[in-house]
Amino acid sequence: MMSRFFTCMLALLRFCLSAGSSTPQTLPDIGDAEFIEQCVTEHNKFRSAVSPPASDMLYMTWDPDLAKTAKAWAKRCQFKHNTYLKEPGQTHPRFTSVGENIWTGSFSIFSVKEAITSWYNEVKDYSYTANSCRRVCGHYTQIVWARSYKVGCAVHFCPTVQYFSGKNAAHFICNYGPAGNYGWHPYETGAACSKCKGDQCAKNLCRNPERDKVISKYHRCFCFNLLPSAQLHLKPSDLFSFQVIPSGIQPGTDLPVMSTAFLWLF
Repeated sequence: MMSRFFTCMLALLRFCLSAGSSTPQTLPDIGDAEFIEQCVTEHNKFRSAVSPPASDMLYMTWDPDLAKTAKAWAKRCQFKHNTYLKEPGQTHPRFTSVGENIWTGSFSIFSVKEAITSWYNEVKDYSYTANSCRRVCGHYTQIVWARSYKVGCAVHFCPTVQYFSGKNAAHFICNYGPAGNYGWHPYETGAACSKCKGDQCAKNLCRNPERDKVISKYHRCFCFNLLPSAQLHLKPSDLFSFQVIPSGIQPGTDLPVMSTAFLWLF
């Protein structure tokens, strides 16, 4: 009788553990093609339909480095902005500053569409004429910032999120390059694509094949030799990974990105 009881308890424990471990696995990773398509499509949908219409709105495409930055920061499970966004070279190998939007809510209700729509809905509190907000509208203005043409997003499961009262949350972050929200109008008004300057006009957005390309799939390796007795002191960072490179790698070698947002190799 006791053995049957313990067998039942063991089965129940295994069920609970498997149920708990499966929860975060149902959220898409940054390499998920459908997730990427949803993020890009939702942003461009709103960018193409701004009112008043935009004459210079760039078509937005995916950037894997921005997505890695978003993922690295989302893993901290804090409802606050990345503190490195405005520091050149800290969050992206090319953009000197990076924009960011954050959405946190119940894991059970998360969807890319709903999260991005909630940011865009801040339009009701924004006046284009006065270029001012009645409440919060910085998420909206970043979505429709004309010169931001790259986006990378990530969603991470957090049992708790600092500065957020809910439990079992989906923590969704999108990063943008170049950053928006610098104090002037997010875009110029006028006939759609009238200020595209040679770009193609795609659904009211200025599109250029060169901008569509992935900016960088590699980070430059700054390699140097250390004497056997030398000591290398590296400052800890939440966004950087440090890896010792075997001898024989030449300075200037392109190496695949293997973790987080950025990889300095020594």
